[in-house]
Amino acid sequence: MMKKVKWAINPGRTALIVVDMQKVFCLEGEGLYVPDTANIIGKISALSALMREQGMPVIYLRHVVRGDGSDTGRMQDLYPNVNALLGRDNPAIEIIDELAPQAGDIVVDKLFYSGFHNTDLDAILRMKDIDTLIVCGTVTNVCCETTIRDGVHREYKMIALSDANAAMPYPDMGFGEVSAAEVQRISLTAMAYEFAEVTSTSDIVTRIEAASR
Repeated sequence: MMKKVKWAINPGRTALIVVDMQKVFCLEGEGLYVPDTANIIGKISALSALMREQGMPVIYLRHVVRGDGSDTGRMQDLYPNVNALLGRDNPAIEIIDELAPQAGDIVVDKLFYSGFHNTDLDAILRMKDIDTLIVCGTVTNVCCETTIRDGVHREYKMIALSDANAAMPYPDMGFGEVSAAEVQRISLTAMAYEFAEVTSTSDIVTRIEAASR
């Protein structure tokens, strides 16, 4: 197996980015439900707890819009119901209870896919002298991957967790249906080759523990 890069973990300069683990994406019956999120909650929770113990920042991204259509632009063209699903008045925009932000955690709201687009995420990270970002959450190839691409463009060392990012299946858009597993495999492969280190949560836990001794 090819591995193009492996970043050294410096606990003083590494942060966790938890992408869109909101009720609207993670709870069955909600409008943007991603079933595979159920498989990553435990891993994200354990890693978040470890990083808090080590004084490493835990930063949550939330996809939230005003709800009146004034800030959705092309997103509304792509998702006509975005204002109802992600509007500030919808209780489902909150982070799921299992991963509820703790004292000292940071929550950054975003209007589109990238955590960096028109947000203060970059300023927060630079104020904290962070140069390495561990990314987990959903959807793997959309908000997670877009944030990773934007992060590496800003010279951050990006790490994607292979078992703590959740993909979704796609219907036939003219090229055949695509399963969540296929999307996950292709997205992780592209990120590993082009943009980031891709590794498991257990590997990152081991490296953080070793670096913190």
